[in-house]
Amino acid sequence: MFNERVTCGIGRDVAATGKLHPEGVATALANLPRFAAIVRAMDIDDTVLVATAASREATDGADFLVQVEAIFGLRVTQLDGEQEARLAAVGVISGLPSARGIAADLGGGSLELACIADGKVGDHGSLPLGPLRLAAVDHQGIPLAGYIDAQLGQFDWIGDAVADGAVHAVGGAWRALARLHMVQTKYPLRVIHNYQMSGREAAEFCHVVSGLSASSLSRISVVPKARAPILSTAALVMEHLIMASGAETVSFSANGIREGSQYEALDADTQAADPLIVACEQLAARESRSLGSGTALFNWVGRLFEDEDTGLCRLRRAACLLADIGWHEHPDYRAEQVYFRILRLPLMALSHVEKTMIALAVFRRYSGARRGATLRVANALLGQEETDWSRRLGAALRLAETLTGGNSVLLQGTQLRLDAERLTLSLAAGQADLCGDLVRTRFGALAKLFDVTGVIESND
Repeated sequence: MFNERVTCGIGRDVAATGKLHPEGVATALANLPRFAAIVRAMDIDDTVLVATAASREATDGADFLVQVEAIFGLRVTQLDGEQEARLAAVGVISGLPSARGIAADLGGGSLELACIADGKVGDHGSLPLGPLRLAAVDHQGIPLAGYIDAQLGQFDWIGDAVADGAVHAVGGAWRALARLHMVQTKYPLRVIHNYQMSGREAAEFCHVVSGLSASSLSRISVVPKARAPILSTAALVMEHLIMASGAETVSFSANGIREGSQYEALDADTQAADPLIVACEQLAARESRSLGSGTALFNWVGRLFEDEDTGLCRLRRAACLLADIGWHEHPDYRAEQVYFRILRLPLMALSHVEKTMIALAVFRRYSGARRGATLRVANALLGQEETDWSRRLGAALRLAETLTGGNSVLLQGTQLRLDAERLTLSLAAGQADLCGDLVRTRFGALAKLFDVTGVIESND
């Protein structure tokens, strides 16, 4: 609902002095009253404040938290290293329930690692590998890369954890790294959540970035100024984590400790719900003309996709729920507006390819042109099979909207049937009046996409 952050760097000096960075503390105490005022204005019932590595390890950390508690009038929960690792892992699970491998959360002072599989957290712990700490700590003559390897070597479960999974990267420095990679590779979709690289590609990219100076990184416009001083070290940590784990995939997560603490507060049934479908249902309830039309559409077009697997079935349900959210846009811009909106929505638990398939299907539902600069993302990310699926689903949704005028009740008494040679639209008694010239045209277009003959049957 609302998201704001201020990067303070309070842990910058902890490794060297044992105390919080004075300027960072001043920045934090100057900004936290604003957050407290917003919380009060929003009339929040349950405010949760958590503190991580910096205040845990600094000798003056407890004194700082007393000042924070005075600002909010609430208690701050100081997380220990294992709690921090577990909550970051739960945050990854909240945004990608099928995630397997290692959740790796890089903060300024520490690196939290946790095994995740089947929605559960396994072995987990914290290592002193945050970039701010590494810049200040005495490595006792050991090269930084060797020091990182020695620390990672304390967790002998790292390699086994990613045998059939990935490194799921959490943290602002690593998100900045992903953003830089997107720019360098001209990746068409600027969405960090579930952005993926192969392990080899990620390690090679990190190796290059780790060799750049802070001044060089600060001259790259896409690198946030607050991240430039630590990005090369963050890249070095990721490079060696990939090597230590043998990860074949690196996936970046927008969710972390904050989302993990929220997820843990949910009841079991809510936790078990599909975050993609829940989000689409809520959006449809707010913006579609006919509540429940997503379910009606899903059932109506289902006969065209009877051989689909559970993954495609799930994407089809999401597309059906989102099929009418553009009805209030100007007719000339509906397709484009909805397409870009879906691409940029913070939808969880799906890959970039899957999100693009949904966006293209709804784009086609609004009769978007097949080619053009608008479809740059779809043309870059989707293969022929994914494109065909989206075009067919979009055409089916467009036919349903034309047939009913957006009123799902009128789908009752109509039915689609598909076999190897023909597509049939059956109209029950009293429904023949729905079948005008435009319906026939769009039904014919749908049949053509399935490479069959189209037949309309009426029981009148």
